[in-house]
Amino acid sequence: MGFCNSCGRPMGRNDYGTNEDESPNMDFCKDCFQNGEFTEPDITINEMIIRHAKRMLKRNPDLREEEATGILCNFLPNLKRWNPNPDDEIDEDEEPVMGYRGNARDMF
Repeated sequence: MGFCNSCGRPMGRNDYGTNEDESPNMDFCKDCFQNGEFTEPDITINEMIIRHAKRMLKRNPDLREEEATGILCNFLPNLKRWNPNPDDEIDEDEEPVMGYRGNARDMF
């Protein structure tokens, strides 16, 4: 089982998005990617983090909001949608993710 490289959710065979030719896209889930395009092309990573932190809190009532946000701040910036060139230098002019500037792997 893989995970969506946009929202990070786990994906099984029935969860894959679709390419323009309707073939399965194994990088992105059906909620994020359909017919070769992102379903929400203008969503920011910060908006994605907030949305999925809320979902995590509903499913895990013992989880604190700061923990959910922290997990997503560490994970999402490394996914293909948000970091298509992981070996590139950090752009200091780029807006920080939830207050953090830099590659998420530097947070450990």
